[in-house]
Amino acid sequence: MGLSDKDIVALSGGHTLGRAHSERSGFQGPWTQHPLKFDNSYFVEILQGESPGLLQLLTDKCLVEDPVFRNYVVLYAQDEDAFFRDYAESHKKLSELGFMDPSSVASITSRITSKIIVHVVVAVVAMVSLFYFYGVRRRVGFFSSI
Repeated sequence: MGLSDKDIVALSGGHTLGRAHSERSGFQGPWTQHPLKFDNSYFVEILQGESPGLLQLLTDKCLVEDPVFRNYVVLYAQDEDAFFRDYAESHKKLSELGFMDPSSVASITSRITSKIIVHVVVAVVAMVSLFYFYGVRRRVGFFSSI
């Protein structure tokens, strides 16, 4: 998908907001003490280990256990501005996955439209030919014995 390790960790920091709902995911609870505040507390919390009342999934624990991911977790726990900057950059990157320049879209749309027109013309010619030959065979009595 084109996301780096930094992107994965930064985007995981989105868990600082909200909570898991058992009816949607099978898990229940917030990841942080203040789930309505966007800050770096998610990283502080996962570095401290499991805390009563807070959710910590295997994916959260992996961020601490993997040495490459852990470097970013430590950085973001210590430097909220670094987290905000990297989160904004990573969120933009994630949001633009699959984005196409409008001029590219116009070019592709034009090619697709041309192909559709060709297929429709071929289908119409096939149908007209079929009806024509059916009519010719009917006039010459080809179907009279059937």
